[in-house]
Amino acid sequence: MTVAVVTAVPVLLVGVMHWLMPSLVPPTTPFGVRVPRDRAGAPVVAAQRRRYRAVTGVVAVVVVVGALYVGRPWAAPAAVGVELLAGVACYLHARRRITEVKVAEDWFGGRRQVAVADTSLRTDPERYPWLWAAPAAVLTLATVIIGAVAYPGMPARLAIHFGPAGRPDHYAAKSFASAFGPVLAQVASTILLLAIAGVALRSRAQLDAEDPQAATRHRRFVAASARALLVLAGCTSVTFLFGSLANWHLISPPGPVIAALNVVPAVLGAAAILVVVIRVGQGGSRLRLGGPAAGRAGTVNRDDDRLYRLGIFYYNPDDPAVFVPKRFGFGWTLNLARPVTWLICGLLLVMVLIGALGGR
Repeated sequence: MTVAVVTAVPVLLVGVMHWLMPSLVPPTTPFGVRVPRDRAGAPVVAAQRRRYRAVTGVVAVVVVVGALYVGRPWAAPAAVGVELLAGVACYLHARRRITEVKVAEDWFGGRRQVAVADTSLRTDPERYPWLWAAPAAVLTLATVIIGAVAYPGMPARLAIHFGPAGRPDHYAAKSFASAFGPVLAQVASTILLLAIAGVALRSRAQLDAEDPQAATRHRRFVAASARALLVLAGCTSVTFLFGSLANWHLISPPGPVIAALNVVPAVLGAAAILVVVIRVGQGGSRLRLGGPAAGRAGTVNRDDDRLYRLGIFYYNPDDPAVFVPKRFGFGWTLNLARPVTWLICGLLLVMVLIGALGGR
């Protein structure tokens, strides 16, 4: 049963996200294509939305059944990989079809294209929710302190990896790397998630010229996203803490308990983000706010599709921002035209390598 849950949960979660995605993005960017608001319900958009959901839904059912049938540890990541590839293929098909109709019917013809800004988002940004960051910071600090105190008395052989059933399946001689590799990964992940929460609060807003409430939506979006990220950081720290305690032989719970501790906190953290995604939407697009429903008559958002390669990769050397809202999806992406972007990618790669080496 534990192996089945570990296998099915991530596959089903990706399937749910695929199904929800078309409803989570702003109406003026269906499948990453910039359109005027009065074209958001065009037949081609509705048709591609139905097709995307149908295909990704079928793929999710097929791969979860296949993964459960195989029942091997590699089945879940392989199934998720198939789902993600299918999702990308469906997304690119939908984007191409909508773009073709948009160009053929000249949706932006004769319209005044504008870009809008709100300086209050810089002069009076949302405050960092430090209380929400406290659990992750305290748990990480506790792991470090416990490890430092317990290190001299640790056994000569440490269990550094646990299988899907929660039983140790890989050991290593006691050393700083085998004992504290996971701790370094915990510290790095906590710092990263806390930093991302701060970046989210200061991220550039993707304001909508056809939505007077766009700035308010952005504020609520970044505030909710930052809190969800900090909940995820706390949940991740719980997994790391108990994993380290088991690694150091300070606790020896049954295998199913270890397996549950590897999955349940991550699921709870992902659930917190999913709740925010569903309630708020990308950029706050799902929020129902009072006030005027339309912007200035005769104006539309600037047709900036050329800046988003395939609707996914943002490349704009004239934009000083490093983090920008995703065109399709939830959260942020990087401006690939900025040199600091590649530095960030390099640092992330180093962190991944540290975590991998710590688990060997």
